[in-house]
Amino acid sequence: MSKVGVYKVDITPPLGIDFIGYHRPTGISNIDERIYATAFVFESKETKPVIISIDNIGMLIKDTIIIREQIGKELKIPLENIMVVYTHTHSGPATASNKQVVQSYKTILITNAVKAAVRANENMQPSEVGWNVTMGEIGVNRREILSGGKVGVGININGVVDNRIGLLAIKHPATGRFQGLLVFCTAHPNVLKGDSDILSADYPGRTRDILQDTLYCPVIIIQGAAGNVNANYRGSKEALEKMAYTLSGSVLTMIPSINYKSISKLRTVSTKLSMKLKDIPEPDVLKRMASSVAEQWGVNTDKWLTVLLDLHRQNIRQLSIDLEIQLLQINEGSFSGIPMEPFSETALEIKNKLKNELAFFGGYTNGYLGYLPTKEAYRYGGYEVELNPMVYGPTTDLWMPPVETSEMIAVHNAGYQIGNRSVNGGPKIRKHFTNLFNQMNN
Repeated sequence: MSKVGVYKVDITPPLGIDFIGYHRPTGISNIDERIYATAFVFESKETKPVIISIDNIGMLIKDTIIIREQIGKELKIPLENIMVVYTHTHSGPATASNKQVVQSYKTILITNAVKAAVRANENMQPSEVGWNVTMGEIGVNRREILSGGKVGVGININGVVDNRIGLLAIKHPATGRFQGLLVFCTAHPNVLKGDSDILSADYPGRTRDILQDTLYCPVIIIQGAAGNVNANYRGSKEALEKMAYTLSGSVLTMIPSINYKSISKLRTVSTKLSMKLKDIPEPDVLKRMASSVAEQWGVNTDKWLTVLLDLHRQNIRQLSIDLEIQLLQINEGSFSGIPMEPFSETALEIKNKLKNELAFFGGYTNGYLGYLPTKEAYRYGGYEVELNPMVYGPTTDLWMPPVETSEMIAVHNAGYQIGNRSVNGGPKIRKHFTNLFNQMNN
């Protein structure tokens, strides 16, 4: 019989620690809600995957690897069986700076994340699972078309959004008691903006509270391909409540029609690909780019400019970075993720190619690098395409945007992982994505 274990650990930081998500001059001065790391451990005769959700904008890949390695050591499972997802709240604590308080907090966070997985493993119970999906408008495309054909951060009412809201519910087969919920949705957790001084898990945290109070079980919110999708309501606690009640209401409407069964298909797959970055421009172009971003976004771009100028002097024109794509499949549904912010078009393309509404794809998985735009987005430019590496590149090592075909290769790999031994149409799906990959590399 399949088993599932769940455990939640408090990871609330001390007051005064820096925010991450907006460039705020002061640290966290109020705690609106506690934040958590919540682990789900699934077990069948063949394998034992772990998925752990952390209330953070997204830790660095190297720090996430430490979490995965320590969990693997404790549970005696391979690193590839462990998936760490971040809720991507923009009102959470920093973990990447060299400040002593940040480094101390990060150590405690890692310890507690591992603790959550260990305790979840100790709490394994017989379980049945059931999937469902509905549609809900919690997100809005944020790549607003400006005069001259360029793109700014705003509202694009005609832009693509993955409006699916997915649910994986877990119940005890004998008692019928809920053991946990995994909710899949797509919208940036940036309801609270840069003028807020409160610690918050944003709308995923408030949604989680509502569902946990209603169903008496742990809940995690797994973010989809939200790179070009903002929250539909923003700027206040009232907007936060509206987002949370819209999402939780959609989840609750799915509960009565779920069909529960034992876990018959359970697997994780992890693939790494070498992702090429765009060519480093000439020095005069680099200087104009750095100056423009510093003026527009109020960030210091000196380090980015210094590193790229030095690379140019060494005649290094192109860099690459390893990108992990990981899949977790449970029966007929799946989630595959990358440590980037993909666009909604990517998730919908994977869903359409697989002909499976329960094939979810998202970001903020196993760390954070930057954005993965679609090929079509490059001609419009904008923050997600051009500017993000200058803001976060010195921290994440994504010094330039990915080349324009990177998103297509990610689609290929995610689709191949799901299609390989898939419930429906595995050979046909594998052939499609193999042909796509060959076309991109010819």
